[in-house]
Amino acid sequence: MSDLVVRKRAFIGATAGSISDHYELSQKLGDGSYGTVLRAKHRVTGLFRAVKIIPRNKIKNQVRLEMEINLMKVTDHPHIIKLYDLFEDAQNIYLVMELCSGGELFDFIVRKKHLSEHEARTIMMQLLRSLNYLHSHEICHRDLKPENLLFAEADNINSLKLIDFGLSKMMGQKNEQMTTRVGTPYYISPEVLTGSYGVQCDMWSAGVIMYVLICGYPPFWGNSDSTILAKVRRGTYNYNGAEWATVSPQAKDLIDHLLVLQPGGRLTADQALTHPWMTAEPSDVPLNINLETLLQFKQTRKLQKTVLLCIASQCNEREIEDLKAKFERLDTNGDGMLTFAELQQGLSDLPIAEMREIWESVDIDQSGFIDYSEFLAATMDRSVYLQEEKLWAAFMTFDKDGSGKISAEELRQVLGREGLEMGSQEFWDSLVQEADKNHDGEIDFTEFIEMMDDRKMNQIMARLGGPVREEEA
Repeated sequence: MSDLVVRKRAFIGATAGSISDHYELSQKLGDGSYGTVLRAKHRVTGLFRAVKIIPRNKIKNQVRLEMEINLMKVTDHPHIIKLYDLFEDAQNIYLVMELCSGGELFDFIVRKKHLSEHEARTIMMQLLRSLNYLHSHEICHRDLKPENLLFAEADNINSLKLIDFGLSKMMGQKNEQMTTRVGTPYYISPEVLTGSYGVQCDMWSAGVIMYVLICGYPPFWGNSDSTILAKVRRGTYNYNGAEWATVSPQAKDLIDHLLVLQPGGRLTADQALTHPWMTAEPSDVPLNINLETLLQFKQTRKLQKTVLLCIASQCNEREIEDLKAKFERLDTNGDGMLTFAELQQGLSDLPIAEMREIWESVDIDQSGFIDYSEFLAATMDRSVYLQEEKLWAAFMTFDKDGSGKISAEELRQVLGREGLEMGSQEFWDSLVQEADKNHDGEIDFTEFIEMMDDRKMNQIMARLGGPVREEEA
């Protein structure tokens, strides 16, 4: 029998029906690459999302759009915008994304004029972690600027999200060189202008952003694009402004090691994260991970783990804020993935054999790392994943035909697309059997709830006036 190998991207685009069946669209939030962005409310969970509507007749570059969608599907990081779902009809493509209500980093800088070193460090930590993740997966963003960094929440400087992958590129191999001249004049790197560059172009842009965070204006500026680009090519800048008088030498040193004309002499994202300025404020987040939750996850069956991963991938910022901080505390090298050594260091009291069992259980896609959504699935509190609306939304993800029951074929349709390797009929039938209490070959919602938690099923049935099952002794 096949092992469970499922990735969060399997759930994106799995929900059947039109977008209006699932979301109530409301006011316009802005315009993104290719289309308009609207605020939307999920009809079941009540959660708010951002929906980008892309008219098919306005798609000028189908390949670039497909690249953007694919990159959003495969990325799984606390500081990269989430793609929750995907709908299509004859006129439009609809991308259901994380709603970032805190606004652009650009506007944040304009309001503050310039940031304290503590604030700048907090922003740069999140940006560099997202870049370390992208670059370790051979992804180059190619358009880093404050307008493409949003806060998920207005009152939370730690909720930064990298957005807009319309110009991004997934390289086929390490150190592949790109030639397309793309970017924004203030933030573009010198080598992009020459037409031969790699992922280090993002690190130049990161250096420009750090400079702007601290003083409020860019290091290379002018009254026209040609003037700006000429200064970028020369790569000369200074710290003569009054704003720099009290800035630490370590901050200037990091900028100096990012704004290096030759990409090979520039710090990489992982190197920048270990720079003395970045490590000047050690994390004060306690590592009190709930071991009971992890041990319970180890005991869960295949389909239940899949449902937990589905729910975890749909959680909003506030629901998982504490777990996000703990994940980043465990992720000591800042690449957005946990190694066995990193998890072991955070759970040092456990015997090595039990630690190995937990590791293998949480690594649902068997990648050799624990991804962000996998960590959330394994550590979520019951109060989060046992919310009835979340269970119903997850159920609908698998109930492709809307019959009120989940069949083996529907599991294959959802998980077999991009998650599970195509298993035998026996394998898909075995998943259904994990929850099919009445042995009719399908899973109804009552069985689905009972699979997730007997007590929750009893609570819901009691409220609906249905029969309550006696708990086994």
